[in-house]
Amino acid sequence: MDAVTAIKPGIGGELADLLDVLGRTSDAMVAVDGEFGIIGWNNAATKLLGYEPNEALGKTCGEILSWRDRCGDGMCDGFCPAVEPGAPEQVIETQQVLGRSAAGKTLWLSASTIVPPVDLRDQCRLVHLIREVSLPPELERVVVERLGGRDPAADNGDKRLDALTPRERDVLGLLSEGLDGAAIAERLFLSPATVRNHIQHILSKLGVHSRTEAVALVLRRD
Repeated sequence: MDAVTAIKPGIGGELADLLDVLGRTSDAMVAVDGEFGIIGWNNAATKLLGYEPNEALGKTCGEILSWRDRCGDGMCDGFCPAVEPGAPEQVIETQQVLGRSAAGKTLWLSASTIVPPVDLRDQCRLVHLIREVSLPPELERVVVERLGGRDPAADNGDKRLDALTPRERDVLGLLSEGLDGAAIAERLFLSPATVRNHIQHILSKLGVHSRTEAVALVLRRD
């Protein structure tokens, strides 16, 4: 029987046993060392993300996972929780993120993060357990409402979109097309920082917590 979890050469002992156990799950398991390098990869990760173990091991998590946050900005950078060792009992909340498969498909993912015991953190900083969310809840509600023939915007007289400036409307329109922050900056000839500011202003004016909820308002309005 083939191994469920592939482990980077040189990793052994207690850590290898731990990664083997964690990899025996239906979730994609990705283990990362303190230098952001991938040291553990299970069969479910290959199935979900499309990379074979030999393509993932040794690469940085940023290269392979390419996660983006609710504003479409990259997460696998200096703001990663792996940068700071944290407390012995450190807990990292489960997050919903946008990822990308080896084939370039955008994936909506839910990622739980396990922090290994302190005595193993010199070899392994984080272990991600990742699963696909088939459809963001906000968009699922829109689909259900549309199939039911209802127009929620007409029902509640929602005028929040009217508060946006023309440039913010441009940014929101490109978000609705699936573009991330970097692509929007390139399309509109803006700096990434300016696009991030526009997105934050959009979320604030619309009273929503994620770009998905903002896109849902556009779909309801159309």
